[in-house]
Amino acid sequence: MRDLILSIDNYGAFISSPRGMEVIPTKFADVSCDWVNMPHSNGKKIILYFHGGGFCFHSPKIHNAFLARLANATKSRGLMVNYRLAPENPYPAAPDDCFAVYRALLLKGYLPHQIILAGDSAGGNLAMTTMIRIREANLPLPAGAILMSPVSDMAVTGESAFKKCKDDPFFDLSTLLLMRNNYIGSQNPCDPDISPYYADLHGLSPVFITAGTEELLMDDALRLAEKVADAGCDVTINIVKGVPHVYPLFYQLSEAREAIKLMAEFVLERYKQAKLEHKEAC
Repeated sequence: MRDLILSIDNYGAFISSPRGMEVIPTKFADVSCDWVNMPHSNGKKIILYFHGGGFCFHSPKIHNAFLARLANATKSRGLMVNYRLAPENPYPAAPDDCFAVYRALLLKGYLPHQIILAGDSAGGNLAMTTMIRIREANLPLPAGAILMSPVSDMAVTGESAFKKCKDDPFFDLSTLLLMRNNYIGSQNPCDPDISPYYADLHGLSPVFITAGTEELLMDDALRLAEKVADAGCDVTINIVKGVPHVYPLFYQLSEAREAIKLMAEFVLERYKQAKLEHKEAC
């Protein structure tokens, strides 16, 4: 499966990296990361990105290209977290790495109101889990979070996981369960640190969630958005008709380009509002 993912990642027609993209390897808290910069990136504003891949795979060319476009649209720097992968490094290695990188950014002087968490699929899970861990650790929260087709319920209780099992072009239910089992092993899938759908979601930063109607995880997105709203937090949910899992990664789709515009608007608004909130708190 990793060979298949790598072959897709190396297929240029699907990647279409933007001109001027610069990828610089680095480390935070001894976790491998990559700065993803564009010519107009602002060194103070950061989109901290957790890639998807079922907690088991990495597609750096596809994910870096997307992050570069979002960074370019918001004049931010992208920071891709190359967290440890299952099954060699099962839970809690991935969320431990993601949380450690955020904490290291704060220790190095980066300001939380200038940081946006973002992730797709498994990375959407990690973005949400990381924000909950930040709150539980009494650390300052980031300005917001973007979740694309997030995995929110490892118990797989959403109807779309069964109704869309023949429509999703990326994976079927058996593959979804295989990746989940490689990640969590014998852990309880309803553990809030594994499935944010079951977590206490109060007091979090604003969240933007998007998914397509043709994917197994549509209900993971919808139900998570409902729970975030029920917890009294600001959430925007964007369900797009006729598109598949993690559709914003594929820039050739007009829906992907529109999604990047919406996400950029969210990011810029969050930078603005979080800066005002930071000034008032000081």
